[in-house]
Amino acid sequence: MKITDIRWTPAFIPIEAPLRYSIGSHPGFSRIVIEVETDEGITGLGECYSGASRAGQLTELKPLLIGEDPMNLERIRWKVAAPSSEKLFGFVLGFAGLEFAILDIQGKALKRSVCDLLGGRIRNEVPFAAYLFYRYANEDGVGEVSNIEQMVDFAKEVVGKHGFKTLKYKNGVLPPDEEIDTFIALRQAFPKHRIRLDPNAVWTVTTAIDVARRLHDFNMEYLEDPVWGMRAMKRVNAKAPWVTLASNMSVFAFEDLAPAIMADVLDVVLLDPHWYGGIHRAKLAGQICEAMGVDAGMHSGAELGISQAAMLHLAACLPNLVLAPDSHYHHLTDDIIVGGKMQYKNGAMAVPTGPGLGVELDRDKLARYHELSKKQEMGAWTDDPRRRGTVITQPKW
Repeated sequence: MKITDIRWTPAFIPIEAPLRYSIGSHPGFSRIVIEVETDEGITGLGECYSGASRAGQLTELKPLLIGEDPMNLERIRWKVAAPSSEKLFGFVLGFAGLEFAILDIQGKALKRSVCDLLGGRIRNEVPFAAYLFYRYANEDGVGEVSNIEQMVDFAKEVVGKHGFKTLKYKNGVLPPDEEIDTFIALRQAFPKHRIRLDPNAVWTVTTAIDVARRLHDFNMEYLEDPVWGMRAMKRVNAKAPWVTLASNMSVFAFEDLAPAIMADVLDVVLLDPHWYGGIHRAKLAGQICEAMGVDAGMHSGAELGISQAAMLHLAACLPNLVLAPDSHYHHLTDDIIVGGKMQYKNGAMAVPTGPGLGVELDRDKLARYHELSKKQEMGAWTDDPRRRGTVITQPKW
């Protein structure tokens, strides 16, 4: 079997209301849908982050993959995304989307699920965390979350609708005092839920330690990237030893794992099949964590259905994934896969059982959201479309 063509389609899907985080805002979810064709009529589906730089990566990588056997994934990786290429030229995100599609081809050819190719599933469903964001009001003037009462109400809404047992509170947007009070209010409203914090590395070491101290008695599941950099994370870990520290920012690549773990920088590594260069590589990173006694969680980056399926297959075969993965998915209003959005049941989502990734494209929806991507003015990740022209710096409270 040979790869004969690769094509990609940008898509933009609206969300319930624009999400805010420490250095920007998402007006919707923008991705690139990838299709890899073979001479045996099998087409694999992939997905990666959007933007001209990712499209440029795919343009550069395409001629290197034409003619390759999709069963030779390691040969393909070393040809186009060896560690030096990923580090120096930034191919990791584009290649990850291609790897999803290649694994989808392998599974379809063998009539087996992707997780079967990775060693087999040890779980048939994956619990997820309810991702709680501050939000702007949408175009209809609803959906705003900007204070304690609205955040607690929003949490009750998504827990009631989807049954989540874990809450992830995205903070670093308002002053820490108010966000501390919000965490306490969430804990009072959800006394038995796991609740985690993530300010996207916006705080200073002293602020992070103060937050950890003031929330000492409120059972925080973990504190994710309160500060930027391994040295700063290590200081927080040393001065607030009762807090479980997690990272996908200060620690997010293979070369970060060993020094971070040996230096007691963190307790939880948040894996991501995009950021680690594919499902295979993210699984390997999880196995490294297992060997070194570090728990594994999973980061989310505003996935559509193809990437959500990739996350599910990775989660299905990781024994040390002891923490509910993050997911933006419940914020989506629609999806580009046949059957529409995958559904939660009691806060969990079933791992697809069909061959490959187990999802198929809805061509009409892909066309619709591709047209929407042409009309939607998308800025960089560190941008807030509601405040265009404003330089969003990291406030050091």
